[in-house]
Amino acid sequence: MEKFERGTTMRITAFFTDPDTGAYVDPSSVTAEVYTPDGTQKFSGAMSQLGTGSYRAEVQTEFTDDIGFWKVRVYGTYGGNRVSETDKIQVIEVK
Repeated sequence: MEKFERGTTMRITAFFTDPDTGAYVDPSSVTAEVYTPDGTQKFSGAMSQLGTGSYRAEVQTEFTDDIGFWKVRVYGTYGGNRVSETDKIQVIEVK
């Protein structure tokens, strides 16, 4: 689980592989959603492709954002099926 300080940019990276071969693949319409600890959606948008099977989104946090565990969902469509991944990140306050 990654940690980010409030007021910094979260860099969310996702990797997609074919479940049968393990080779990197490019789903269509790769989207990221980020939710605060209380379930409020902070971000929803397309991810930028870095390379085959590799995608990134950047989400700016504010100094007033809640600290705690945030939820990240990344999804796309590959081979006619929706592929997705859910992860947690932690937003912390540094004193």
